[in-house]
Formats: sequence, structure tokens, C-alpha cells
Amino acid sequence: MPGATPPPDPGRTETARQVVRALRRYATESDLYVADASRDSEMHRTDLNALALVMDWGMVGETATPGRLSAAMRLSAPATSALLDRLERAGHVTRSPHPDDRRSVVVGVTDHALDVGGRMFGRLAAHLAPVLDQRSDEELALIADFLDQVAAATVAARHDIAAHRDG
Repeated sequence: MPGATPPPDPGRTETARQVVRALRRYATESDLYVADASRDSEMHRTDLNALALVMDWGMVGETATPGRLSAAMRLSAPATSALLDRLERAGHVTRSPHPDDRRSVVVGVTDHALDVGGRMFGRLAAHLAPVLDQRSDEELALIADFLDQVAAATVAARHDIAAHRDG
């Protein structure tokens, strides 16, 4: 029933429920911010997700390939190709021969994409900076670890959905 409040979970403390509500609110607000920012930059949400993946992989020294992007985003090969064509035409990514696999290419993010991303998310960063400045490095490390675990749990739940749908 729309608008219905789910029954309280007797196994959860009120603080744990408050954390879940805060995460849900953050996820919603983040989605709304990205939707507005992407409209202003005339980019698809899928484009932004792809750029984020390629950037994140590059930051940790991992190679981005069309196949890896396709698997991560659960897109078909033709959809991934169209996505990369769009991003390349816009000047956001480059494709170059893979150094170890002649059948594949490496996808890289351009300086232009970083500039556009900086403009898109600079306003958000400016509003987040004072929030982060209120926390010690130890608190931020704890928060980062918590959010990494939340992200991993979310990935596991997403995979669980896919397994039940496909299985």
C-alpha cells in the first residue's frame, strides 16, 4: 500500500533504524542532485555512472574496458558501445588499444570530463566541505569504512535480486 509505514523491526535499535532512514534520505537526495546536475550538463544518468566507474577504477590502478563496464552496469554489448560512443563524441572518454589484449580497448577519462564533473559536483563539494571539516580524521576513516561496507551490502543485495530474477 503506497505511503504505508513498514512495521518496526523488533531486532533493530532505534539508532539503527535512524541510520537506515538517513541512508535512504541520502540516497534519494543524491539521486535528485545527480538528476538535476545531469540535466544541466545534458548527460544521461547512465553516462555519469559509467564515468564514475571508469574514474574510480583508474584511481585504484584498475583497467576499464568495455566488457568490464558492460558487466558492472548490466548493459548489453551494443548498449555499452552506444554509451561509449556518446561519451567519446562529447569528449569525456578515450578508447585506446589494450596493452595486454589486442581484442580489447582501454577506456580512459579525459581532462574535459574531469572539468565538467568538477562543475557538476563542485557545488555539492562546497556544501559537503563544512560537514567533513567538523569530523576528525579518525571519525572520517570510520565513516568511510562504514559507507564502504554499506556499498558492499548494497551490491550484494542487488546481486541477490538478479539471482532470484534470473534463477
